[in-house]
Amino acid sequence: MRKIQLGNTGESIPIIGQGTWGIKSFKGRNYYENWKNSLRKGIELGMTHIDTAEFYGRGTSEKIVGEIISEYNRDELFITSKLFPMHLRYNSMKKAAYKSLKRLGIDHFDLYLIHWPLPLIKIKKQMQVLEDLVNEGKTRYIGVSNFSVKQFKEAQEYLKKATLITNQLLANVSQQKHIHNSLPYYVENDVILTAYSPLGHRGLNSLDVDLKNKLLKVAQNHNASVQQIAIAWLINHKNVMTIPKAYKIEHVESNAQASEIILSKEEIELLDIK
Repeated sequence: MRKIQLGNTGESIPIIGQGTWGIKSFKGRNYYENWKNSLRKGIELGMTHIDTAEFYGRGTSEKIVGEIISEYNRDELFITSKLFPMHLRYNSMKKAAYKSLKRLGIDHFDLYLIHWPLPLIKIKKQMQVLEDLVNEGKTRYIGVSNFSVKQFKEAQEYLKKATLITNQLLANVSQQKHIHNSLPYYVENDVILTAYSPLGHRGLNSLDVDLKNKLLKVAQNHNASVQQIAIAWLINHKNVMTIPKAYKIEHVESNAQASEIILSKEEIELLDIK
């Protein structure tokens, strides 16, 4: 598994991690066992970065990830979670972070993010919470998700010592806005763009015909699937890592293999949406 360096932290993590957005609440045992088996397989294949959030399945995702964490050496895993902006006050935000840690069964996050910006909550207050969690040893690194470049800059200005190491954004081969418009800023400032939904919510089943044909052409060049090329297209950009979700073992294996695909400059440009 190829790795990517987290800004100027000196630490590297897998360029492809595992997302858990699809884990739902109130499902049967077999459903959760399937998810856990997929996560275990991902770890076995080097995808030791696991991304979750308190919002996913109303905490269920964190509980499932917590069960997986307990089976491994904590130091071998990189765990990310996110604070959902329904907590309006400083104290409620802190309590939400502590509850996430409890569900995960760990004493600190490796990375903790603000899930969404919300006009009702001042970014300054959110950054105070994140920086205090760093100072308390409750998270090693901090970042944001779904922030515009303008909001990201504002957020960083409110931090006294800590640095935002990532912005987690919706980005894939059919939704390229952030790759073309936002990524240049993050590359220039040594920040990682974490691409979520790298295959879209429907697994690239509703692609534009022209784009699909181009993906098929590149896939043939590498003896790969369209899905693997879509993931490879993202991580062949500088300062980009991704966190695909996978409910089936075969999809986990396919995702991991995508890290080995190196696209030419011409292939990357072929897939660009102008």
